[in-house]
Amino acid sequence: MDFEIMKKRYFLSILILLSALVMWVGPVLAQSEMPLTLSLSKDFGYSGFAGDIQGAFSMKVKGPDNLARVVFLIDGQPIGEVSSAPFRLRFDTGSYSLGKHTLSAIGYTSGEQELHSNELIKEFVPASTGASTVGKILLPLLAVIAAAALVSYLIPALLGRGKTKKLAPGAPRTYAPLGGTICPKCGRPFAIHIYGFNVLVGKYDRCPYCGKWSIVRHVSLDQLREAEAAELEQAEEAEMILPETSPEEKMRKDLEESRYQNL
Repeated sequence: MDFEIMKKRYFLSILILLSALVMWVGPVLAQSEMPLTLSLSKDFGYSGFAGDIQGAFSMKVKGPDNLARVVFLIDGQPIGEVSSAPFRLRFDTGSYSLGKHTLSAIGYTSGEQELHSNELIKEFVPASTGASTVGKILLPLLAVIAAAALVSYLIPALLGRGKTKKLAPGAPRTYAPLGGTICPKCGRPFAIHIYGFNVLVGKYDRCPYCGKWSIVRHVSLDQLREAEAAELEQAEEAEMILPETSPEEKMRKDLEESRYQNL
């Protein structure tokens, strides 16, 4: 009997606790259904990572469907009122003193319920601060890009000295680790070089056979093998068409080719 009484008291206590929890959470949930959220967007100017801003900005508010008007404030002082969606107000930091300022908003529903937004703490800085900060970011970035472009030209110039690579037409070759491409100038396939300079539409690379620089793209291994077979076929056709040359003419041709290869 005592066990049954204790069991009933236990369930009664749980029921009372749940009722109290519902009564406390209910108003909180009802209030959260109609938040007034303030955000800031840059129209023109500077916005730093530490909350410092300079230039033209817009305060924007999102609220419930029955939001009728919004009063925007800086440091608790109204700077403007908007009575229709989108609830947005533009301001310029140059119209206010330098330093930290608090941005906020008060909204009113169609039933005249007053809603307060979150606060944004921003520091208004002079124009010179924005320009110097942007320069500190852009200058190192431009230096890295210029260095990469210079290295892409110096490496083949120092290692290859402009010499072209000799490989029999149709000879099998490997294209690791970056894959292969086909030279648009001479039509021969070659492995893409690490020192090639990446551009938006491909890679600016040097063909090791004709020595020409051009923008190339990755092609499949099947296409590379087809290009190898095509260059072999073209070489065989050329040998069949060309008449037999004398030793003197062959020597003169070798001298001409060596002169261009040493450029």
